[in-house]
Amino acid sequence: MLNKKNLILIFLWIVTILIAIIWTFENPDKILAFKSNLKPDENLPQDRVIDTAYYPLNLKKIKTPVYSKYGGIEKIGEKIYYISGDLDFFQLQKNKINQNKYDFIPLSLAKIKNNKDSFLKKNKSLLGKNAWFLFGVKDILIEEFKFFENKALLISSLNYNVNNNCYNLAVYLSEIINENILEIKEWEKIFSSEMCLSINLTKKPMFAAASSGGRIVKFDDENILLSVGDFYADGINGPMLSQDLDNDYGKILKININNKEHEIFSYGHRNPQGLYIDKNNNIFSTEHGPRGGDEINLIKRGENYGWPYATFGTNYNSYNAYTEDLSKDKNKNKRVWPIDKTNNTHNDYTKPIFSWGNTFGASNLIVYENEYFKKWNKNIIVSSLSTKQLARFVYNYQDNSILYLEYIPINKRIRDILSLDNGNIVLLTDIGNNMEDHAEIILISKSEN
Repeated sequence: MLNKKNLILIFLWIVTILIAIIWTFENPDKILAFKSNLKPDENLPQDRVIDTAYYPLNLKKIKTPVYSKYGGIEKIGEKIYYISGDLDFFQLQKNKINQNKYDFIPLSLAKIKNNKDSFLKKNKSLLGKNAWFLFGVKDILIEEFKFFENKALLISSLNYNVNNNCYNLAVYLSEIINENILEIKEWEKIFSSEMCLSINLTKKPMFAAASSGGRIVKFDDENILLSVGDFYADGINGPMLSQDLDNDYGKILKININNKEHEIFSYGHRNPQGLYIDKNNNIFSTEHGPRGGDEINLIKRGENYGWPYATFGTNYNSYNAYTEDLSKDKNKNKRVWPIDKTNNTHNDYTKPIFSWGNTFGASNLIVYENEYFKKWNKNIIVSSLSTKQLARFVYNYQDNSILYLEYIPINKRIRDILSLDNGNIVLLTDIGNNMEDHAEIILISKSEN
């Protein structure tokens, strides 16, 4: 039989439990916050501080929720959006309960009809992992145009033609109806590059999506600029397309988003990965060259940037040429660029404003135009894939020269870069060849330390 003391203890125990239950129901936010502190969370940013010439930088690394290569990031005000290479769409925002945590909010947008599943079914046995690895979204743009009451959402992606078993680069557009939840109208394909590329473009099966370009920027209230790579049609591994004005490859194109007409804006490009128009309407592009041939170009209408006749790059040691005359030739000295006559002089072509002497792997770029990093104002910042860095250039606009270059180590392959209205910089990393890893979004701000 229980004594009086035990009964009191039991009573107090029951009352304590009841109070805890009542408090829990009345304070769910505090409970969630408590739980979040008990175990590590993948969406808790991993902070890292690095020193630069002018500013110590705080890097917040936030793992994306999906496995994906390619894709892009975009903003509406201070809202950050992420689209994966597989068309998964998210908004990144701070957790309402735990301000140190970031959440990727999935957005239920209708997917563009790029026929990726059909492509995989038809060609996976031929192409192996590269079929999934490279086929997908290349860039995203959210901007205002005069044809729409609201902002427009544009996506560039590889596109598969089921009937002809060929692929190309396409741009899809939809009008945003509701910015709060990113509700959109139906997708419309406004551009497909011509010609449609056969899987057997060269003498061996080659799926050359890594050299597709695909960067989109707003040109004016009616038009966009789109970079289109040469898809390895470089005169060695395939037919030479960049110098041929009867196709869309190895070009920067101007596309009217209303009537869908397009024109060649510049040509002689290899793989223009980055594209940016600053507030003074200067157009800059980054371009993948062959080994040691990555470039920054100042793009002007109608100009020829030389590829593959002029380049500061050389052949890759492991590169295999697939054209018939070299397919059995073991002499790699024949497999070099430039193909003929210029000997790297660029006499008849527009020279880059900067070219790396080693492989940099330039992806996208911005011209930083904000007072937040005041000493970086009007600097060109280029992101790198292979060296996992940012390259900050002090650019002389009067004579198109580079005055200063600083490398900023990030230690992640960087696919995309943008600056927010508050001056912070956002990066999207790339998984490289690790198909079991997640990409990351990295937020860069001034360190308070």
